[in-house]
Amino acid sequence: MRQPASVSLWLMVSLTWIPACWPFTPRGVQGSGTRLPPCLILQLVACGIMPDNRILEPLSPGYSSAAADLVAEAIIAERDGSRALATSLLSRAMSLAPDWDEPLIRMAQCRRAEYRMKEARELYCKATSLPRCRVECFISAGVLALQDNEPHEAFGYLSRATEMEPTNHEAWHALAFASMEMELPGLACHAITVAGRLAPHRLPYALMHRDLMAAVGGEFQVAVESPPWTPAVELACEAKIARQAGYLQEAIALAETALELQPNDVDLLQLMASLRDANLEPEISEKLLRDALQQKQNDVDIRNDLAVALGRQYKYGEAMELLEDVVIPPATSSTILLNRAIIKASAGESSGSMADVQLASPYAPAELLALTECSLLPYQEGTTAEAMLVAMKRLASSIPENYPAIMKTGDFDPDRTLRLGLLSHTLKRHPVGWLTCAGFEQLDRENFKLQCFGHYVEHDAFAVRFNRLAEKWHECAGKNLLEIAELIAENEIDILIDLSGIGDSGLLGALAYRPAPVQVKWVGTQAATTGMQRVDWFITDRWETPDGYERFYTERLLRLPDGYVCYSPPVNPPSITALPALDNGFVTFGCFNNLTKITDQTLGLWGRILSRVQNARLILQCPQFSEDMIPPRFRKRAALYGIDVERLEFRGRAAHHQFISGYQDVDIALDPVPYSGGLTTCESL
Repeated sequence: MRQPASVSLWLMVSLTWIPACWPFTPRGVQGSGTRLPPCLILQLVACGIMPDNRILEPLSPGYSSAAADLVAEAIIAERDGSRALATSLLSRAMSLAPDWDEPLIRMAQCRRAEYRMKEARELYCKATSLPRCRVECFISAGVLALQDNEPHEAFGYLSRATEMEPTNHEAWHALAFASMEMELPGLACHAITVAGRLAPHRLPYALMHRDLMAAVGGEFQVAVESPPWTPAVELACEAKIARQAGYLQEAIALAETALELQPNDVDLLQLMASLRDANLEPEISEKLLRDALQQKQNDVDIRNDLAVALGRQYKYGEAMELLEDVVIPPATSSTILLNRAIIKASAGESSGSMADVQLASPYAPAELLALTECSLLPYQEGTTAEAMLVAMKRLASSIPENYPAIMKTGDFDPDRTLRLGLLSHTLKRHPVGWLTCAGFEQLDRENFKLQCFGHYVEHDAFAVRFNRLAEKWHECAGKNLLEIAELIAENEIDILIDLSGIGDSGLLGALAYRPAPVQVKWVGTQAATTGMQRVDWFITDRWETPDGYERFYTERLLRLPDGYVCYSPPVNPPSITALPALDNGFVTFGCFNNLTKITDQTLGLWGRILSRVQNARLILQCPQFSEDMIPPRFRKRAALYGIDVERLEFRGRAAHHQFISGYQDVDIALDPVPYSGGLTTCESL
């Protein structure tokens, strides 16, 4: 029997993003998808935001229409991006009509957009003291009071809002939060019940109602009649329960039916997007979130989640545009700031990336901050092995390595066939596949049996190869790390090899539960030690980890004699052609590495090379250059290092054979610093 979700106050599912070489950490409380901090309640209600085409409230008698004209001009100025002009016009309107709440509300909205919350709150509060004031001011004042951890004041404003407009479900919803902050669960249940009766189509209300009723329990549950939720909302709640219980496919089916019953509902679109993201289907998640964003264009959470989906498809430029001009308050949205940092780095703007990390640092959860820093450090000039060791140990300290080992114990027969487990969602056409599959294909099948733990991608050439090798393939999409570790332990794996690391949907944390007696790290974001005590071996070579580097690793180093990877060259590689310089009359350099690796240090080095080699050209190819906004930004960066941008050629996304055929146009391949190529280096050779 499924167990109900842990008690929590649910706002909305919000993904976190990390691209292919980055870690992924979902936002909110794991399992329930809930987050409660009052500062985030701004997402729950309109907070005074009213569409620009709304008819202005009438002026009090005796005032000129000049104030209304100024407000209308301010609306146009704000829409055109001239906020300074808008605030100036609104200030004049406030002077002309001091008893009219419209200029105050509009000015408060401007201040909120600038994250000048204290000023916004003062303006809303001032509006509530006017003889005529709309309910939106009371709701906004109450929500901002909650953000400032003043629940008693918030309760007063929100109670007044429900008295003024008893049918305003957003006011009741916000009042439920204020009641919970005041530790008045009975009043909170009443408020969310009223909100649900007024808006039975709202999924967040139903989820909050469910959790509150479970928290209060007993007699009060019987006394309060549940709101008449729509069938779609009932199904969506079932989908949440199924997801929390680990039944991802059932959750997707339930959410799909809910969306059919309540099409284009923003809450349901976000729920379905989160489920598709968990199922490693970012392209479907993208479509759902685009539909949601059309309805709520200023919703930062939707923008963040869409950026996640885009990033997972290497659409970093568009992802960056979604978050670039958005005000992201560090104290309340540090996770989104860290997402933006990763996005900027993936789009080749590492300096802006680190600035976002610094903004988020005082407020971000320690684990997420450590994860982001460990992902970015290898790309930073001057990063040492010792610095990476310290950072990775800090990250490892946040995972449960003190959890009792869950591996099966018993008498070991040294003569039996050993069971190897391969752990990764990237056992496919991915650097992990290209650099490891050939090695596993050489194993003696009589002495070793393989099992794969990760997401199986149908019709993928490398997934098919791994599947042929495997005795079993265990689908792990949607499972949490403990569930995956338990699955590994149940299958009595002798040697577990992680091939994911801390990258996108990385599963390295499953090793913290010690599901296997021998645990090994190999290819897959392994720029440094894992920092973990329960990772026994680290497969490497004498070039990756020279003699003396043992002190920078918590694992024992297993150095392969001829290189640490087992590269699988293409079945039909491009033909070898004559040196392009013979026909061109100039040297063509090339680098086909991910844009993240083309750091400022790399550009400085390449600038010196191009200045010394007359008429030389440089071809750069990676998926990011397919986006219109990326090449112009890169040209500006390159020009700062003295590179004649006319000597640069950009090539974007291409099929793999076409991609490596590009080397036929290159005389000399360049490697980036400080993070060198992996698969790209093998392909260039």
